Amino acid sequence: MLDHTADVGVRAWGPDPAAAFAQAARGLFAVVLDADPLTWHGPGRPATRVAAAAGTTWQALLVNWLSELLYLFEVERFVPRTIAVTECAPPRVTALLTGTVLERLDAAGGTAVKAVTYHQLAVAIGPRRSEVRVILDI
Repeated sequence: MLDHTADVGVRAWGPDPAAAFAQAARGLFAVVLDADPLTWHGPGRPATRVAAAAGTTWQALLVNWLSELLYLFEVERFVPRTIAVTECAPPRVTALLTGTVLERLDAAGGTAVKAVTYHQLAVAIGPRRSEVRVILDI
């Protein structure tokens, strides 16, 4: 988590872009749930989803990816506990998600995220480490 005056930032990294994008998704849901999604056990029924997003740049791909996950949460009340990114390079990111469909959104109990923003967005793709930073509008 990054300190920010009016919003919340997520900084994530991994050995490759897929791992960094999966960690960024965990960061998003850590805000939404106010807990690490790997250890969160909220009410609901088990479910799986395939999530995909498109973007012509790494920055657009990250914003669209996290926005798709936010959409799944707000519209389908889906909370992923595991995120297996299978494809991650412009123009597309795809992942298999396993998790929980909530009966009600307020069962999540965390902070409402209005949008994923381009403010202070950063994506650094390297040969052995990839790192992303994104600000969430709350």
